Amino acid sequence: MARISSVVARLKRDPIADLPIAAHVDQVLQDQDITWRDRLLPPLVTLRLFVTQILHGNCAIPALRQLCGLSFAISSYVEARGRLPLQLLESLLQWVNEQARETLADVPRLKRRVFIADASTYSMSDTPELSAHFDLPPGNQVGVGYPMGKLLGLIDLATGMFVSLLAVPLFAHEMRDAAELHPMLRAGDILVADRAFCTYVHLAMLQIRGVFACMHLHQLRKDQTPGRQRWLKPRECCDWMDAARYALLPLFIDVRIVRYTVEHPGFRTRHVLVATTLMDEVLWPDHKIAELYGHRWNIETCFDHLKTTMNMNVLRCKTLAGVMKELAVYLVVYNLVRLAILKAAARQKVDAWRISFVDAMRWLAARMIGLSGVDQLIVNPVRPGRCQLRVIRRRLKPYDLLNRPRRQKEAELAAKKVVIN
Repeated sequence: MARISSVVARLKRDPIADLPIAAHVDQVLQDQDITWRDRLLPPLVTLRLFVTQILHGNCAIPALRQLCGLSFAISSYVEARGRLPLQLLESLLQWVNEQARETLADVPRLKRRVFIADASTYSMSDTPELSAHFDLPPGNQVGVGYPMGKLLGLIDLATGMFVSLLAVPLFAHEMRDAAELHPMLRAGDILVADRAFCTYVHLAMLQIRGVFACMHLHQLRKDQTPGRQRWLKPRECCDWMDAARYALLPLFIDVRIVRYTVEHPGFRTRHVLVATTLMDEVLWPDHKIAELYGHRWNIETCFDHLKTTMNMNVLRCKTLAGVMKELAVYLVVYNLVRLAILKAAARQKVDAWRISFVDAMRWLAARMIGLSGVDQLIVNPVRPGRCQLRVIRRRLKPYDLLNRPRRQKEAELAAKKVVIN
């Protein structure tokens, strides 16, 4: 019993120095008048276990018991995670972002805040509740494919953190929900995004808020001549906006088109057309616009860390509420790793984007289970224009693909008296 008490006490300690997570969690629970009976898995311990589980590749719960040295029933941990309020996780995500801004207070940065928006997908278990709520990817049928969802993310270029992430339907166009990201922006900010976000309506909505845009020009835009253009308001309202809001948009917006050539071999796009509302060519010459849009790839790297490095590509929870909490904890953990990177970059006097994300994640994982970790994180070399082939060298085993529901396929094989090994 004494050993269990010492383990619980260790799990209640803050993993990062000068980051009072425990005090913040207690304050949020108190503010929301959430009471928790005295038990083995109180909110802070449950949250700490959840974070440790994610840091170790969203490992199985039996493996989590061994990592933390705490004996608990699997069902008890699942119930404890279910009791964690989603508001607590969302509040913790916002609080970590505030801590990052304080860390950057004395660090030189761009005069304007730059944010990057993009979307990505994720998969989950094939349960009746998730199958009813989420969509199947194209070309899949019930009982064969797995439900998929889409994430619409917004990162801060200075910190690499997600300031917002929305779970949206798989087949919904990004612009349908992009307006929900706008409250995170303020006048003077710059939003960088790909061509899916480059529409008259979106740029006009950003202009009303005083937010500048820098986006890949949409391929359907007829006039692609570099220079200043005046985009007129379309006659018909788009299907995702109501007529009253559409009537408030201006009759035209002024846009600047910048064309530049990508010289690095291996890049898919050789010539890039960027539409921007940064009209001052003295402060923002063409090469600065090209450099600014070049940062858009950073959010692809961030999604890759989430889905590949941290194994968020396939979620484990089997209920809708569980999936939403799992996504929230993934964001909290990702931003905690980014915060550790910012602190390490300040200590080691290097740019934060050069600190190895994998090494920082391992450092935080060690701290979560009570190890000290090495404070000097790995610094990646400067590799501008680096590209990797999108190929697989290791051959996969030549198994047939499942093209019918499993039970139906088994019944067909049984009728043919085929033995399944």
